[in-house]
Amino acid sequence: MTEAAKPPFKSRLAAMLLWLALKFIGRTCSIRSFKGKERMEGLEKNDQPVLLCYWHNRIFFFAYFVEKALIRKGFKLTMMSSLSKDGEIGAILGKKCGALVVRGSSSRQGSKGLRSLYRATAKENSSIVILPDGSQGPVYEAKMGVVVLSQLTGCPILPMSYSVDRYWAIKSWDRMIIPKPFAKVSIEIGKPTAVQRDARDEEMESERVRIQNSLNELRDSTDAAAKVNP
Repeated sequence: MTEAAKPPFKSRLAAMLLWLALKFIGRTCSIRSFKGKERMEGLEKNDQPVLLCYWHNRIFFFAYFVEKALIRKGFKLTMMSSLSKDGEIGAILGKKCGALVVRGSSSRQGSKGLRSLYRATAKENSSIVILPDGSQGPVYEAKMGVVVLSQLTGCPILPMSYSVDRYWAIKSWDRMIIPKPFAKVSIEIGKPTAVQRDARDEEMESERVRIQNSLNELRDSTDAAAKVNP
C-alpha cells in the first residue's frame, strides 16, 4: 500500500471536523433493533477475512459502529477511498478509525485498487469494507467490483444495512444519510456468501444482481424497523 503525500490543510481540517461530528453523533445514537447480531460478533472469533458490504450512503454511522464494534477490538480492516478530493477526506477519516486505506475507484485505477485490496487479504489477513455502488453511483446499484473481489480472494460477502428514525439527507448522488443526535438506529446483517472461483460471466452477473437485491432488501427491512423512508 502506497503512502500519499501529506494532504492539504483544508482536507485535514474537513476530516477533523467530520471526525468530531462522527464521534459525537455516534455516541448519542442508540440501537433500536439489531438483526444478525451474532454474525457481527462471530467476526471477532473467525480468522477468515470477509468483505463488509453496504451502500455508500450508509457509510457515516457504520464508520463509527465498525470502529467501535470491530477495529477497536483488534479486527483488521482495509478500505478503498476514491482518488477525488472527497476521497482524500475519506482516507484521512479511515485512518483515524484505525483502518488501512488504499486509493482507487471503480472508474479510475479500479484494477489497481482491487489488486491492493487483494494483497490486504492475502498478506495482512485483513477484511475489507467495500461500497458496491462505488464513488459515483448510481445509488443502490451494485457494480461488479465486489463480485470480482470475492472471486479473487475467496472471501465471503457480508451484506449490511442500517436506518435511523431521525436523519439529515445530504443533496448528493447517493443521498447520504447522517443520523441526527440521539437518533434510534436499526441494523441488520445479512447472510454471508462467497463467489465461486470458477464462476463464468453470466454467473458473475447473477451474483452482482443477487448482492444488489440483498442489500436493497436489507435497506427496506431496516427502513421499516426504523419507520423511515430515505
